[in-house]
Amino acid sequence: MRISYIILGLLLAVLISSCTTQKYLPKSSNIDENRFGSYITIYRIEDKMVKGELIAVDSIRLVVLVRTKEIPQSVIVPISEISSFKIRYARPKNYLWTIPLFTLSTVAHGIFLVITAPINLIVTTNVTVSGAFSFTYSDKKMTDDKLKMFARFPQGIPPNIDISSIR
Repeated sequence: MRISYIILGLLLAVLISSCTTQKYLPKSSNIDENRFGSYITIYRIEDKMVKGELIAVDSIRLVVLVRTKEIPQSVIVPISEISSFKIRYARPKNYLWTIPLFTLSTVAHGIFLVITAPINLIVTTNVTVSGAFSFTYSDKKMTDDKLKMFARFPQGIPPNIDISSIR
């Protein structure tokens, strides 16, 4: 039983530390009203990772706005250098509160607590983990043509806009 508490504690620590999202991503109810591109994590072949807002996609490159504490910077990533990517287009659902609430609610089950508490713990942890990965796609589920729809400029960067001036 003590090992399961340690595993639960580690799982909660991982979930809490990984549940931060970019402020410009919309809530799930406002997906169609977002004027920014989706948040993308690009894994390059040479082991360098690029994270930021997807600005544009064309047949040979992706343009990503990397937001750092300094001035945001546009990075051009050739498609030939990408090994995989993950894209998040909205803030994930947060069901973290369900784990302690539903596990504690099994106190009302009396002696059956021994059976129902682990079941509630497993189910609520599963729901929380799947909610944390909602609104996320990977390269396995998406082609380059579909990826364009998640960019700030889905039809490409207009000719009158300089890539370095995008903020």
